[in-house]
Amino acid sequence: MKENIVMLVLCRRVIAKLLIEHIKNNTTMDAFDLYEYDKAKRMAMVRQPALALVEIPERYDDPALDALDVCKDIKEACPNCKVMLMCPEHDKKSVNTCIDAKKKGKIEDYIFYDSSPEYLTSKLEALLPE
Repeated sequence: MKENIVMLVLCRRVIAKLLIEHIKNNTTMDAFDLYEYDKAKRMAMVRQPALALVEIPERYDDPALDALDVCKDIKEACPNCKVMLMCPEHDKKSVNTCIDAKKKGKIEDYIFYDSSPEYLTSKLEALLPE
């Protein structure tokens, strides 16, 4: 596991690029992005990130459960990787899924879409191994 590497598994490329820029310029962490959720397990195995931020996409069906599957895949590939979900704050079902996943230890934390980059990076930094 690489102690300061963050894997961003996000749908929105613009947001991912801005977060990577913010992380690189304002923290001791380094980050890379991935847009294909089905490749998250393989990428976690190869890159061994310390942290992963997984977006719950805004779409029909049950995207929160799909995102939890990605979290599970990441943890299987990189057991020491800490996972945080990015959740749409207005989607009650996704919020409840995040709360339940955190209570059950499936993820370490979650954050809402409308969080500032500063807040998001502080939450990530708090999860870094000591």
